[in-house]
Amino acid sequence: MWPAIINWLTGSLVGQLTAAYKAKLAASNETERLIADATVKQLEAAVQAQATQASVVKEGMQHKAFWIPWLLAAVPLSIWFAWGVADSTLNGALPDVAALPPQLKEYADAVWQNIFYVGGGVAGLQLVASAIRGRK
Repeated sequence: MWPAIINWLTGSLVGQLTAAYKAKLAASNETERLIADATVKQLEAAVQAQATQASVVKEGMQHKAFWIPWLLAAVPLSIWFAWGVADSTLNGALPDVAALPPQLKEYADAVWQNIFYVGGGVAGLQLVASAIRGRK
């Protein structure tokens, strides 16, 4: 159960890292072992990069100035999303919500990821990092 939750919180990197470790352990020759080891190192670097990105966002959230532009984007986005969910729940009884323009969609995706993934991602990445440290 925990691997599924960690994979959901941190994305597919945990699943890929687990598969790479399994491939490394199951390698039948030195070439396969070297390939699996290179994959493990690449995925560990990606996990570390995600942890760094999460720490930057976490550090930025400590400053009051961060919240002004973030809330200007997050509050309307949350209202837009809630309206869409309510419309779906009521079988389309509410007026349709307009699709976000492509320029705003990219920014909205980043805001939405920060709303849900920073806290869970940081916790999951800390768990992965501690597991990696334990294997060395």
